Amino acid sequence: MPGFGGSPRRVRALAHHLGREESGQTLLLGVGLICAVLALLFVAASASAVYLDLKTLTSLADSAAAAGADGVDEDPYYGGDGTDTAPAALTDAQVRTGAAADLSSQPAAVGPAGVMIVSARAADGQTAVVTLQARSRPPFLPWGIIPAEGFTITATGSARMTTTQ
Repeated sequence: MPGFGGSPRRVRALAHHLGREESGQTLLLGVGLICAVLALLFVAASASAVYLDLKTLTSLADSAAAAGADGVDEDPYYGGDGTDTAPAALTDAQVRTGAAADLSSQPAAVGPAGVMIVSARAADGQTAVVTLQARSRPPFLPWGIIPAEGFTITATGSARMTTTQ
């Protein structure tokens, strides 16, 4: 065979030798590809778990803020003079009490672990602002390398007290 620099027997021997050198390489490549795909799936599942924990904590913060805004004292509120302004204003203590009561009424299985109130305040006398903090510990992460206590997540919710006529 011209151009190959040798006889056909020599070309066949060279092709047979090259074929033996590559045996097992495809299996190694397949195992590596499977490991890379599994690692990406585990990272995506863990990121999704942190995202869902954050969304749950945001929902809890909104609920606590709504309960805090609902904590206005009813006697001065309903005893108003008929104007558009609220006859009573929210206080930080009312917001904190309402938020704590709302959080304690939530089922234990809801949300991430260690939910705590960072701040609960009445921003302008009519708006309750509640900030919650919790720990998110997603699955499938190497907890020997990453801190075992997980990640700290924070969410803030607000609710406004309004009057209607």
